[in-house]
Amino acid sequence: MSDRLPELLDCKRLMRETGLSRAGAEALMRRVPTVSIEGLRKVYVRRSDAAAYLEQRTFRKDEVPA
Repeated sequence: MSDRLPELLDCKRLMRETGLSRAGAEALMRRVPTVSIEGLRKVYVRRSDAAAYLEQRTFRKDEVPA
């Protein structure tokens, strides 16, 4: 198997890596696809999905967000 599995982040790790508040991390998690493992209450997001969302929502000072 040459393809690596995606790295999963829970809300706490997303907060730590992005510097977002808990509310911010939860809001980000609502905007990207989530990974829910049967039998676990914890929900995860793929690091690549979170990074892509942040990239899409990053604007220069002269740009106006849509």
